[in-house]
Amino acid sequence: MEKPEVFDFEKLITAGEVDCACGQKHSTEIKILAVGRGVIEELPGALKKLNVRRPMIVSGPFSFEAVGKKVCETLDKAGIVYSVFVFQRNGSKKIQPNEKAVAEIVKNFDRACDVLLCVGSGSVGDVCKAAATELNVPQLTVGSAPSMDGYTSASASLELNNTKATVSVNAPEGVICDVELMAQAPMRLLWAGLGDMAAKTCSLCEWEMASVIMGEHYCPDTADLVKLCCKRSLSGAPGIPERSLDSVQAVIEGLLLSGVCMSYVNSSRPASGLEHYFSHCWEMMAIARGQEYDLHGIYVGIGAVITLSIFKKLRQLRPDRAHAEKAAAAFDRDAWEARLRSVFKGTAESFIALEDTLQKNDGKKRMQRVDRILENWDKLVKIMEKAPDPDELEATLKRSGMPTRASEIGLCADDVADAFVCSRDTRDKYLTSSLIWDIGYMDEFEAFVKELA
Repeated sequence: MEKPEVFDFEKLITAGEVDCACGQKHSTEIKILAVGRGVIEELPGALKKLNVRRPMIVSGPFSFEAVGKKVCETLDKAGIVYSVFVFQRNGSKKIQPNEKAVAEIVKNFDRACDVLLCVGSGSVGDVCKAAATELNVPQLTVGSAPSMDGYTSASASLELNNTKATVSVNAPEGVICDVELMAQAPMRLLWAGLGDMAAKTCSLCEWEMASVIMGEHYCPDTADLVKLCCKRSLSGAPGIPERSLDSVQAVIEGLLLSGVCMSYVNSSRPASGLEHYFSHCWEMMAIARGQEYDLHGIYVGIGAVITLSIFKKLRQLRPDRAHAEKAAAAFDRDAWEARLRSVFKGTAESFIALEDTLQKNDGKKRMQRVDRILENWDKLVKIMEKAPDPDELEATLKRSGMPTRASEIGLCADDVADAFVCSRDTRDKYLTSSLIWDIGYMDEFEAFVKELA
């Protein structure tokens, strides 16, 4: 693989508040972004730069063994006093990012400490961000795997009342990613990072489409940055099986920049679309069944291939108002509620309550959206044409060795169909599935996605 150009993260985080042509001011809370080989040695200097003296290390059992002990050695060598909290090992199960985990950190936080030093990646990173926000202390993160784009974001994905929810939190003030350490993470975590970056091939299109249909704010400059980091990360796919340090660095730099871009626009739109909702739904379905679920990025990568396939089919349609009106008239509220309860069990009640607030199913509002869709159909098709071909993305992901089909990880065709149909009901974001439902083609596309399992 050709060695990629190194991002100038220092320039990125020292730019301050930037006036953008989109009409918004962009900034990030991140003060330190250190990525490269051996950068763990920069940890003492990072603490000094943040003007903190005594860290509280929080980690999961696996991350602590892999990276946490090296963190302790580095702090010991620098003569820095610290405290440690490591979540208890629960067999092979990962930390559940829920209210209980956040409460454990808060309860065990050493009040003599003035910074939370997170050592880990996805789940532990999310609970640490939530805990640091509740404790009102700064957070510095030492990454353990190039597995997700949340390191630098001001949001956390948590299980709240058995529902996957994205909550606003304070972003870490610093992130240190030592490529030599991260390259030794389990291969499935390396795959997850690629899967999370694959999402951007879909999310950017949906973001722009939502700006046309729903009037959401869209920033072309931020979108261009995300395109750059997506291209960079996916370029690392061929070297992942050999744990190429250049490949791992390409992936983690793209992930970090993606998180910064979410902070720029105070939204997950640049990095998350329908492909993420496949993941959210599969995770919640597993929770409802009392089963353990797979890594978020693995789900997202599979969801991205499905979503791009949906784009490809959707571009061939020519929707009309009569068809949409017929579908709107046939909407059955009881059948809609019954399916949600069948898929998500008790969690469905929160989605039903969300609909009572947002009224996405209201016929009049639906037809207003349909009119905007029909008026702008050619523009929407041109937006979808910006996305890569699904076969192209699938081939790229396969080069890393990761799964690209739901059936490869134990999900069946009905699981794919349920996630697709119910995706639009689980949050307030307007998705491609929302558009398809609006124009009255949900049944046709439900049958189509079953074939993709």
